[in-house]
Amino acid sequence: MILFWLILDRIWRRVRSIADRSIRNANKLRFHLFFKNQPADGEYCNSKRISLLKEPAEDREHRPYLAIIRCGANHCLVDDDSQRKFDIALSLYACPNDKRLLDGYEYAYSGGVNKYKAALQFIDGALLERYRGFIFLDDDLEMTYSHLSQFLEYCEAHEFGLAQPSLTLDSFYSHKYLLNASRTGWRVVGMVEVMCPYFSRDALRVALNTFDLSYSTWGLDHIWPRLLDIDPIVVDEFTIKHTKPLGDSDSPFYRYMRCIGVSPQREREKLRKISDEKVRAMAVMQLRA
Repeated sequence: MILFWLILDRIWRRVRSIADRSIRNANKLRFHLFFKNQPADGEYCNSKRISLLKEPAEDREHRPYLAIIRCGANHCLVDDDSQRKFDIALSLYACPNDKRLLDGYEYAYSGGVNKYKAALQFIDGALLERYRGFIFLDDDLEMTYSHLSQFLEYCEAHEFGLAQPSLTLDSFYSHKYLLNASRTGWRVVGMVEVMCPYFSRDALRVALNTFDLSYSTWGLDHIWPRLLDIDPIVVDEFTIKHTKPLGDSDSPFYRYMRCIGVSPQREREKLRKISDEKVRAMAVMQLRA
């Protein structure tokens, strides 16, 4: 009798797996055929292509760093009336609560499937030459302008290629080793998270085309250290707060992934399994581009 139920359970799991895969493939096909190509004027949404909403005049003096924030209704960077050392680009996937949100920032664009696919379309050679360092932030990360400016200067002064601030102890987190461990200094870690990585200009030049490898963004943080052949750094001297809990399977993120036929776990495993030889070939291709 026990054997019967074990066989039945195994059959059920197999049937469910086939059904899930079929649904995912159907949603993926629907995404490629019918997903919005580009936002219309005044529209803020996910899409295959971005629409540039705002950029500074060519003769405007720019700051040394660029912060790109994937942003919905609002974001959590805190304007503490300091002289920020970074320009800001809002990457909008939903309508902001207040359209005046765009007024104080240098760049804004709508659309893109995710933060990194959108950034790949936004960042061109001229932008790479304009800024010495880049940070890619989610909209639920809290940090003051002054501390972010100091963090970016710290990374450049220490010649970090790939880094992130440590997480405050009251943050929601996935990896305990990224929580703040000291009031000063920095540590070598296995990887930095996709929610807030810093890249030097040279590192981003090599890593940029990897931004197209993942629809969920999962797995990119595993491939960057191998591609760049450098140690990722978490900087304890500066902290950033992750203000929202990690989503469950019914969160907006997972619903969006199911809608476009993507399994974040499968994407992560696929990128984890890329061979060293292929990673080296990718690095050579980026340097030649």
